[in-house]
Amino acid sequence: MAIINCSECGKEVSDKAEKCPNCGNPINPYRPILKAQQVSKSRNGKNEGCFLQTLNIGCIIIFIIILIILISIIKIFITKTG
Repeated sequence: MAIINCSECGKEVSDKAEKCPNCGNPINPYRPILKAQQVSKSRNGKNEGCFLQTLNIGCIIIFIIILIILISIIKIFITKTG
């Protein structure tokens, strides 16, 4: 992190700042674009698909419940006919 001078008011500002705290002048107008790219990169990481993983687990649980119900219905049908 470096300290730079604001091009508008001349006060010292961090180069990581989005705008000058004194006058509000944007320090690096391309910084929001970089943040958007970082957000999209983090979405491609481990946290992406959390909803889909939960949905998949939910579908598997529902499938198992339906399978158990079907097996119990088949057993009841077999015992009645047998």
